[in-house]
Formats: sequence, structure tokens, C-alpha cells
Amino acid sequence: MDKIQCISCKQEIPLIDTYVKFKCPECDKIIYRCEKCRTFGHAYECECGFKGP
Repeated sequence: MDKIQCISCKQEIPLIDTYVKFKCPECDKIIYRCEKCRTFGHAYECECGFKGP
């Protein structure tokens, strides 16, 4: 499996850590967010331009 990276902080997410995986509402690209960025509501922006909390 490829390495996964948090879309908010750009850090690699170890597969043993807690993270969330979901599809971008606009383009269906898979987005990964680490637990820290998700908990604190850090913003993210998908390649397609969609922005989320």
C-alpha cells in the first residue's frame, strides 16, 4: 500500500495511527486526515479546489 498523507498538515500517517478516510464531496478523490487535524478542525483543500473544515 502507498504511504498516506494528511491533507491538512501534509504529514505521513502511520497505518497504526487513527485517521479518517473519505471521498471529496466534489471530485470523489480519497482524502485522509490525521486524528489531530480532524479533532482541531484544521482546514483542508482538495486538488479540485474544494475546501473543508
